[in-house]
Amino acid sequence: MPSSSTRSILMVAGEASGDMHAAKVIEALHKNDKNLKIFGLGGPRMARAGMEVREDLTAKAVMGFAEVVRHLPASLRRLQDCETWMKDEKPGLLFLVDYPGFNLRLAEKAHRLGIPVCYYVAPKVWAWNEGRVKAIKRFLKKLFVIFPFEKAYFRKHGIQPIYVGNPLVEEMDLKPVNRKAVLEDLGLSYSRFPVVCAMPGSRQGEIRRLWPLFLKAARILKKDCPDVAFIVPKSNGLEPEDFHGLTPDDPFFFVEGPAYDLRKACDVAWIKSGTSTLETALLKTPMVVVYKVAAVTGFLAKRLLRVKNVSLVNLLAGQTVVTELLQEKASPKRLVAETHRLLDKKDFRNRQLRAFEKIKKSIVHPPKPSQNVAREILKMLKTK
Repeated sequence: MPSSSTRSILMVAGEASGDMHAAKVIEALHKNDKNLKIFGLGGPRMARAGMEVREDLTAKAVMGFAEVVRHLPASLRRLQDCETWMKDEKPGLLFLVDYPGFNLRLAEKAHRLGIPVCYYVAPKVWAWNEGRVKAIKRFLKKLFVIFPFEKAYFRKHGIQPIYVGNPLVEEMDLKPVNRKAVLEDLGLSYSRFPVVCAMPGSRQGEIRRLWPLFLKAARILKKDCPDVAFIVPKSNGLEPEDFHGLTPDDPFFFVEGPAYDLRKACDVAWIKSGTSTLETALLKTPMVVVYKVAAVTGFLAKRLLRVKNVSLVNLLAGQTVVTELLQEKASPKRLVAETHRLLDKKDFRNRQLRAFEKIKKSIVHPPKPSQNVAREILKMLKTK
């Protein structure tokens, strides 16, 4: 059996955003130690950064209570795989990124094996499932948080988190763009108005629920604004064919995500609740947040959520600055009405833009989040 290696890390990230955040950390680690072995579960960005990805989880991520139950056998098999790797290869530490349903269970297994655990992008226990705080306190050696308000929350529960800043500030190109050039590169006339960014999600389940709503809303808006165009930045693994019901008269243009420059050039955005809302705020594009989940998931969420708002933008602003159309409130007519509000009411639009600028300033923490995390990881390896 291989001997313990303090110069190796088992890493797990289960979604596209986690893959992006972890890849930056891997790059920062390898700048300090080119011989550091990093292996585990992740995605294509982590692989390109130098990690040995033994299974790509980013194309298989699931959401909601009902969806997780259906994928339980595969999840249990992956847990067993990781436990075997920890026993046989004895990594110096376990580095977990988001993905709490899986990762907190894995943290418990690592703790029992005497392998220190650090966690990047804390579980959103301040929103729901506060019972996970006990596991965080018991099984994690270090907790890296990315939102300023999380510091006080975890300290209140006897946990000393390390605030590293928000990784999106590092990962995104936030420089202004030439709107005319960006749209013309896509074959769109600069005169097209409005240009709407439509992001129904990166998972098949999200698209099944949100895409029909977006399509109906688009057709209503087109009656009011005949020259409207819709940009859809699609996630890796998705194709235009996955977005059913389109006709030649529907002015949708599909591009590879994240398409930051194109999103900056849009007049308004329809965004699925999640990390993409914060991305869009940093890109300074006014938005409407939309979300629908399975009926049983929505029923449970209403009773478990501990926050008034669900979008990161509103949570970071400390008030409702972007409209949230959730579950039964998510209708085509309401989405179009909120779109007109952003396009026609300058004060409402500018209120969002001012809030976005304040949010950006609040989540910067030099030098860079990935470097802050890598520094702490290397300390842990050295200590061990």
